[in-house]
Amino acid sequence: MKITKTQLQRIIKEEKQKLLVEMNPFADAKRSLSGYANVSTVDKLTDAILDLLQEVEFGAAEDGLEEDEAEDKASNAALLAVAQAFQSAGNVAEYDAIFRMITRG
Repeated sequence: MKITKTQLQRIIKEEKQKLLVEMNPFADAKRSLSGYANVSTVDKLTDAILDLLQEVEFGAAEDGLEEDEAEDKASNAALLAVAQAFQSAGNVAEYDAIFRMITRG
């Protein structure tokens, strides 16, 4: 069986991509985010998470919580919001992983 130069290049590219994913999932996620996601959408998500963190932290501080406890509550609330988004999208494994992060704290 003979392979054309184009087919060989495609195979090499696919195998290289597989290796990169296996070697560094974080780098792969970064490539996916920068390559496939709309910058405006990422910016909106970042702004929304920052707003949520600030709202919860300020609310907790107004209730008399210490700064570090208010920050923890804000972080957990933001994580839960992301987990709920995954759950709504049907990504139960991701929801479970984030839920475990919250409950370990």
